[in-house]
Amino acid sequence: MSDRNQFLKAAGLAVGLPSSILGIFAGLYYLINEGFISPLVAGVIISLFIFYTFYLMIRYANKK
Repeated sequence: MSDRNQFLKAAGLAVGLPSSILGIFAGLYYLINEGFISPLVAGVIISLFIFYTFYLMIRYANKK
């Protein structure tokens, strides 16, 4: 792929990250209130999602 496509992938992830975090937080908040998961599990899920998204952004930005 061209450098432009890689840049657009990384930029798309960066722009979509805040709304994705908000959506995941809303879903996890519901699951916590219903008693399906603990707050610790929700924190781990959100952290994993954020780190994986950053990993993808860095991977797409560094690909040549």
